[in-house]
Amino acid sequence: MAQTRRRGAALEGAILEAGWDQLIESGYPGFTFEAIAERAQTGKAALYRRWPDKEALVVAVLRHRLYGASAEIPDTGSLRGDTLGLLRGFGRRYADSIPALFSVILGAYFGETQTTPAQFRAQLLGESTPLMVTIVQRAVDRGEVVAPVPPRVLDLPYALMRHELIMNLAPIPDEVIVDIVDTVFLPLVTDPRRAR
Repeated sequence: MAQTRRRGAALEGAILEAGWDQLIESGYPGFTFEAIAERAQTGKAALYRRWPDKEALVVAVLRHRLYGASAEIPDTGSLRGDTLGLLRGFGRRYADSIPALFSVILGAYFGETQTTPAQFRAQLLGESTPLMVTIVQRAVDRGEVVAPVPPRVLDLPYALMRHELIMNLAPIPDEVIVDIVDTVFLPLVTDPRRAR
């Protein structure tokens, strides 16, 4: 049981951090309300009041860990600088998250919840506007890019970053981030033929 009387945001933060530690240590199969409550030094009822089931709690834990701190949107004055800053931040945020994400992806989560990776990603992101949309809109406003930019092009840098993380299970080297931006993304998003 709790040694100190935490309430509200303090208790919720402690539960989410305990959930992250449990996911890293024991994977999705060991991600139980009992284990997390014990780690957070609280009762299971505190968890059930906030999350109805394991699926909702794991989404909350990952959202808190990966997207909880509001990501700063770089504003360097150029599409290249902004995109590099955004992807470098993405790489730093995910560097220590790979084991937990793989535990969820490769573990029992998808079989148990009958969701797809795309549905899981949508749950994590919620209704937030992708940061790349803001960056590219700034570039449109500056005249660097002609609108509209197809959603698949906007998602491409993140898709390539996810591919690097999944394939290598390691932090993404900066030269790979620069290559994604300079060789793939910028030629696509600034191609004048796209505006015809």
